[in-house]
Amino acid sequence: MAADYPTEKIRNVVLLGHSHDGKTSLAEAMLFSSGAVPRLGSPDQQTATMDFEPEEQRRKISINLGVGFAEHGGFKINILDAPGFFDFTGQALSGLRAAEGAVVVVGPNPNLAVGTEVAWELCNRTSKPRVVVVNKLDKEHSDFYGAVSAMREHLSPRPFPLHLPIGAEQDFRGIVDLLHLKAFVTAADGKGTEAPIPDDMQKLVEQYRGQLIEAAAESDDSLLEKYLDAGTLNEEEIQRGLREGILAGKVAPVVCSSATKLLGVRTLMSTIAELLPPAEGEPDQSTKAFVFSTGGDQFGRVSYFKVVSGSIKADQHLTNLNRGGDERLAQIFYPRGKEHVAATEIHAGDIGAVTKLTHTLTGDTMAAAKDGGPLAPLDLPGPAYSLAITPKARGDEEKISSGLARLAEEDPTLHVERMEETKQLVIAGLGDVHLDVILEKLKRKYGVEATTQTPRVAYRETVSGHSRTEGRHVKQSGGHGQYGICVIEVAPTKRGEGFVWEDKIFGGAIPQNFRMSVQKGIVDNMAKGVVAGYPMVDVKVTLVDGKFHQVDSNDMAFQIAGSLAIRKGALDAGPVLLEPIVEATIKVPEKNLGDIMSDINGRRGKIMGTEPDDGYQLVRVNVPESEMLRFALDLRSITQGRGSYTKQFSHYDEMPAHLAKTIIEEFQKQHEAAS
Repeated sequence: MAADYPTEKIRNVVLLGHSHDGKTSLAEAMLFSSGAVPRLGSPDQQTATMDFEPEEQRRKISINLGVGFAEHGGFKINILDAPGFFDFTGQALSGLRAAEGAVVVVGPNPNLAVGTEVAWELCNRTSKPRVVVVNKLDKEHSDFYGAVSAMREHLSPRPFPLHLPIGAEQDFRGIVDLLHLKAFVTAADGKGTEAPIPDDMQKLVEQYRGQLIEAAAESDDSLLEKYLDAGTLNEEEIQRGLREGILAGKVAPVVCSSATKLLGVRTLMSTIAELLPPAEGEPDQSTKAFVFSTGGDQFGRVSYFKVVSGSIKADQHLTNLNRGGDERLAQIFYPRGKEHVAATEIHAGDIGAVTKLTHTLTGDTMAAAKDGGPLAPLDLPGPAYSLAITPKARGDEEKISSGLARLAEEDPTLHVERMEETKQLVIAGLGDVHLDVILEKLKRKYGVEATTQTPRVAYRETVSGHSRTEGRHVKQSGGHGQYGICVIEVAPTKRGEGFVWEDKIFGGAIPQNFRMSVQKGIVDNMAKGVVAGYPMVDVKVTLVDGKFHQVDSNDMAFQIAGSLAIRKGALDAGPVLLEPIVEATIKVPEKNLGDIMSDINGRRGKIMGTEPDDGYQLVRVNVPESEMLRFALDLRSITQGRGSYTKQFSHYDEMPAHLAKTIIEEFQKQHEAAS
């Protein structure tokens, strides 16, 4: 059982950065160095405490938000290890919601990685104070100063070194702490031993210590005044100025590490404790907790929560303020990867977990009292990539639906919808890898193998001209016959006007009750699609003439006559397809603006406007939905992962004739073959 910590002694940090820069390795090193786990886990060797799902171990990347904690120097550090791959940005945002600070992990090279830029933007968007870790400094060709220079050139707030590495590549053996003016060399067990600052580093230390003092002074007017008068600050003043600057989002200190060799790990934890903000929570208020993530392990569904106020005790009952319903938190625990560390009470600001909640999903608020509303939901990206999915085995339709529903409960960036128009079950997520992982989980957890294809687009049919046609259904070969004849005129209406019916029969050519049968046959056939299998809209049908038989005419005969009439009438009136147009806002780096505009033009899109956005451009476009089915993948390729977009349905517009012709002809062939 972990010790209880007061709110001010808790630090909640999310690890962000480019995939493969060592976030999970750093989390494992923090756990091991603090004594939380008996051995140093490795993602590459599939022994990581934080990456325990089979999909993570097979791919050797983080997929879910890893949650663990380390105890260091009288502080509890809750570690939220976020995936670096773009398809799992939702997990990173969940971690940012629960954390008060971020640790941005970067590689030791002078080329700024895309994932570093994305992590920085997420921190800026959510106003998170941050510490930067240049990791893997023991690797060949590592370049701490090149990495710092690249970050200072491109990122704001500008990072600056708090630590300097002693040695490089295989000789990387320790750090110089510029705040405390001490040097530490690290032994194999990760414990640092204080040592003299190397003579050959004295000038570097003096140079970067000066930058550190300037950064601290600029964060506080009184410190700046003293610095201008005295030319320096003492250690306590530097630390105060740095902390104020970090919390205000003005500065970002950079530290050094090699997670796999446990170098700089303990000093990182000390930096987190000293400079990043304490957990936010109100101990004296009534109990309220926010569920920021949902996962699964050998115990079933696990709900990860942050206690916002009060405290949560084992076997406590709470109300779900979003969905209603009572939740009994039978056994609460501190999560450490897949390990459950038992807890009897979890205090304000701390992070805990519970299994088998009945009503509660990610983004929900639980509370002891019903007064007061739920907390703001998670701000997650919408779906960008979709696939139609069917089970490989007959009879697995129910299994695939229930399995996907459960996976969507764990992952709110997964959207599942049965499209009535296209008769397809469609899954949508943040990218192709995201959906690949969903398919793997579907097979592993629920025993369902599935096939996928590009989703059908929900087109509409209409007509471009006028026609007059007869619908004849006459069968009079002995016995009770079938007799129904109608004459209709077909014409287009204004876009969005829908179906317009007009009855122009005067006299008794068709009795009134059979005229309604004609209309029903027309409406039913239009809903099924007349020329391409899609609902027909924006059409006016006028009933102008017909014939009936006193004995053989009936409701069904005139329904069939109406159905035949609208099919022939639509073909004679110049059928066209209407395609759904989406309105999208694309965010791209300025250097990619021309490429994106060219790409959108190639998709038959229309550029509606652009506007700058802090080094990026927001491009507003209208594009046919059919042209956007793989856009998420192409956007990632064009921008090297820096671009993003949102979309929503806008309107229907006429499809170019040569494209519509192909779809109509294919449907006609299938219709003739089936009849």
